[in-house]
Amino acid sequence: MKRGFLAALLLSGASLALACSDTTSTAGAAGLSGTYDVVLSNQLVFVTSQDRDELRVLDLTRTPREFIPAPNPLEPLAIPVIARPDSLTRDVGYNDKGEDVSGPYIYARSSGGRGISVVAADRARLNEVTRLATGQLITAFAAHAPVAEGAPSVLYYALQTRPEAAEQLCGPFGGGVVMRQDLPGPEGFDAATLPPALPVFCLKPADTVMSMLTLPARADRVDSLVVAIRNVSGTSRLVRVVADGASVEIPYKRPRPAPYAVPNYADLVDIPARLVATHPSYEVQRAKVEGVCPAGTQERTLEDGTTICIEAWPAGRFVFVVLDELTCNSSDCEGVIALDNGPKPVEEPSPAPVLARDITGAAMLTLRPSAGLPTGLTLRTGLEVRELLADSVAYLTAIPLLGIMPSSDGRITLFRADERRPFNLDRNSNNTPLNSSVVAELRDNNELARTDQFQGITVVQPGCPQATDSTNVTAFLCNGSVPNGTYRFVFQGVLPGLVGLSRDLTQEDPPLLVETTLATARGVSAGDSIILANNAGACAAVIPILRLEDQGNGLTRLFPDLSDPAVAAAAEPCASYPLFTVRAGPNVKPFVLYAGAETRDTYLQRLNVNETYTVSTFLDYYYHPDGFDLGLEPPKSPTTYVPAPLSLTMTPTIGAGSRLAAGDRYVVTLLPRFRRYVFGVDTSQSSGLAVYTLPASVVATDVAGASLAYVAYPSADGVLQVALESITDNLDNLTYLRAFQ
Repeated sequence: MKRGFLAALLLSGASLALACSDTTSTAGAAGLSGTYDVVLSNQLVFVTSQDRDELRVLDLTRTPREFIPAPNPLEPLAIPVIARPDSLTRDVGYNDKGEDVSGPYIYARSSGGRGISVVAADRARLNEVTRLATGQLITAFAAHAPVAEGAPSVLYYALQTRPEAAEQLCGPFGGGVVMRQDLPGPEGFDAATLPPALPVFCLKPADTVMSMLTLPARADRVDSLVVAIRNVSGTSRLVRVVADGASVEIPYKRPRPAPYAVPNYADLVDIPARLVATHPSYEVQRAKVEGVCPAGTQERTLEDGTTICIEAWPAGRFVFVVLDELTCNSSDCEGVIALDNGPKPVEEPSPAPVLARDITGAAMLTLRPSAGLPTGLTLRTGLEVRELLADSVAYLTAIPLLGIMPSSDGRITLFRADERRPFNLDRNSNNTPLNSSVVAELRDNNELARTDQFQGITVVQPGCPQATDSTNVTAFLCNGSVPNGTYRFVFQGVLPGLVGLSRDLTQEDPPLLVETTLATARGVSAGDSIILANNAGACAAVIPILRLEDQGNGLTRLFPDLSDPAVAAAAEPCASYPLFTVRAGPNVKPFVLYAGAETRDTYLQRLNVNETYTVSTFLDYYYHPDGFDLGLEPPKSPTTYVPAPLSLTMTPTIGAGSRLAAGDRYVVTLLPRFRRYVFGVDTSQSSGLAVYTLPASVVATDVAGASLAYVAYPSADGVLQVALESITDNLDNLTYLRAFQ
């Protein structure tokens, strides 16, 4: 993610203070200033030092890890580049197996700039070999490594307006252009003999290229680009083009986003994108079915003689995009989606690429950050992550294709890019996802669990299968749609706000009359109970309410029912008690319902026995669990999941005349059994990482068997190293982080 977007976020509240920590988690002082982007090449992390017009280089092969020193070892190496660099890219290459390899160059530009620095990425050189002057505003760039021995590196860059060199192809008027610049290797680089840049794709008027990438390049094929375009009219589109000057756009499409609906591939719309990324080849192991490898896999024999089934996915099969929330007009505008280029993305790319399907075969759901907006994206093979599963045991898991997405709320999301869906860490030790369930516990007035637990609640999503592992509840639930939450059904509970109120002791006729402003708001009704109290405690008498009378001044009078001699006799000693509380009666709406703790702010409503409370009338699937069968092609019949919108209801079934006593409560906890892989940074003052609040771009790699991610932090002018095989999910981490500033 580049400077313009991050600058707005920084101004909105992120700290720009510079700090050098004295904790063990911070090291590698390099004098960074203006750290907006990072790029990885040859196990070197290149970092922008924008305010110094330089790049710094973090060497991942050094022990201890540090920035490469300058000839004067007291200073880090600085590579002078164009003024105020804030965007980097590299030569992306793929070997014969489709694995990611580094090319000879990395490239630097600045937002609003007209030049590009070409920097030799080999650790023996690490110098700017040339500076390309384009004469026009550059908005995006991408490059690929030489496709054969002696072939050039190829740099593509998008210009906001057309130079004269592009007028013959594109005409003198209209929009910008994507240019191609061939670059010989650094060994024999001669800027004087550099071939001219050539136009390869003409943009429409008022178009701006936000991001672009090169799909895997081959010597026998013309290069293909994926280009994210925004128009000043407020629209965006994502297209694939062949870089041959023909200006033919192959649009990427997705089903029109509609909440609570199975995607319809007959109704496709343009994709608003502001950042694009693709991946090298990767392999996924599949289980045998009745001793036979499933279709689409190959059997492979291991060294010990056992055989496994391998499903191979070629480089460039999927393009992952960060949606452009500024031009998106649907309800699904924040996060990452993937587009499918077809099973042979280089030889026979799909003529109509559309939204990818996830591992279940259903249309992929948007991968959303926990909050905020995505600020970076990278995809990497060959990494391991630490998964703390439902048994509280940590497992190291090799991920075929890992996605890493920082976001503006300061948190970082990991996702299964190979499955095109989020991690679900709520799995058992057999790697089996757990089904959604509900747990209810019957407690007494003192919050102690009663020994005689029994079912008194039903939880239902209509049409969904019965949840067999729920506790003290009859439940029917669909996995992947249940919200998380705790609800408390208090039998004859105290009404919120009507606790310990003062009463007028001068009122003698009728006796024990009380007044309150909250009677209507809290649903007080005849048959509810008044409990009198003083500083020593509550009166033993439970006084029924006979009737209510609105006084017209905001007060409501609650008249006690003293017709029962026993009640009148029990209440007489309490006539002088100055305080009163109102509790739900046993016959009319005896349950008082809260969401969470029992406070006046979490009060929901009162319920009768067998009266339904609807948690939500509109629920959609936020995750496709294994076995999800809606939107499959061809569809299954009958399906085991229910089309959205889903509703979720809860109903108390035992009440008056049952075994419940006043103050007993059911504490009902909904368990979606879904836990994403999201983590943050401990930014407390004592952590030494207080300014690491806003992450930006990210890279990741394996370093001597360790899976490490490197995240640029403009808020800190630093880079944070994250040990993926040691980090703890859903917490703010301090250990296994190392800051370089």
